[in-house]
Amino acid sequence: MKDVKNQVFTKGTLRSEIRTYIQNQIATGHYQAGDRIVETQLARELNVSQAPVRVAMLELATMGILEERPYSGSFVRSLTADDVEDIYETRAILDEYAASRAARFITEEELARLETLLDEMEAAEDTRVFVEKDIAFHEQIADAARSPSIKRIWEVLRLVEWTWLSAAITGSTLPELTAQHRRIYEHISKHDERSAGAYMFLHIKGFGEELKRHIERRLAADAAAETEK
Repeated sequence: MKDVKNQVFTKGTLRSEIRTYIQNQIATGHYQAGDRIVETQLARELNVSQAPVRVAMLELATMGILEERPYSGSFVRSLTADDVEDIYETRAILDEYAASRAARFITEEELARLETLLDEMEAAEDTRVFVEKDIAFHEQIADAARSPSIKRIWEVLRLVEWTWLSAAITGSTLPELTAQHRRIYEHISKHDERSAGAYMFLHIKGFGEELKRHIERRLAADAAAETEK
């Protein structure tokens, strides 16, 4: 546990690092669906104050990863295949619109930042670093879209942070994922609004379908195990 904590608390705000830590614990199976996460216990475990832990958990509840139960606490949400489909359909539509607008409004400076992030993705040797660059890549596109509405939704729903769970279950390699992002970049850099939006939609939709299949298999396995008892 100590090595994991040292790896997590290296940069960024404390709140976001705690949020990332919880997401990683869920993605790796340390926290299971239905498990209660106790603020005080997690704060002691990470050697931090309780306040940033509480804020991080509230943000995860907003994302739909945790569930706040009155007088009971915070629990890892039991996601259904329909939940995942709804989340990723919503994100695919938002990111499609953002990519389309970005292709229209993006500056050379912003394109250079995207290219730098792609190079950093390519150089990433572990999933954690890759996901950080992936999230930054999509955030840059949201900024380049010049849409206050998109930015507000981005900040409130934090749909992009489902990337942590997607990365944990995807069958694609990091080079394959980087190649997908390079194609998005190519369409945006050519200012091809239609293609940028369409490819972005397919990119996000594909992750949603993959995570949906993963949950369906897990639920089927759980049901089979229950039947055998």
